[in-house]
Amino acid sequence: MHNVGTLKKLIAGGLLSAGAVASLGLATGTADAAPFHWCPGDPPIMGAAPDPSGGMKPVPIHPAWDTSVCHDYGTTGDHVKEGKACVLPQFQWFQCPPGTTPWPTMPIIPNQGE
Repeated sequence: MHNVGTLKKLIAGGLLSAGAVASLGLATGTADAAPFHWCPGDPPIMGAAPDPSGGMKPVPIHPAWDTSVCHDYGTTGDHVKEGKACVLPQFQWFQCPPGTTPWPTMPIIPNQGE
């Protein structure tokens, strides 16, 4: 009988540990948020612009970048920020994975014709 109680405690502890590890995996996944990826031949990037009715409407974005190569990007309204974003608070930027840039410091690429 004593062994059954110990077994239950071991199983409960294992489940709690697995849950903690899984939650850490989710937390680190947000630091390296998957960027959007555009390559030559893909349709225009879609952004959002204010609508006269007070809402937002989808608008195509045509960034002034080299259209002969692929780009990682994120959108902000009707503009594109180029790069692979790291979405963490400023005090955690030191934890951004290699090859990523903190979202607020990513350069905005002007639209063609601007």
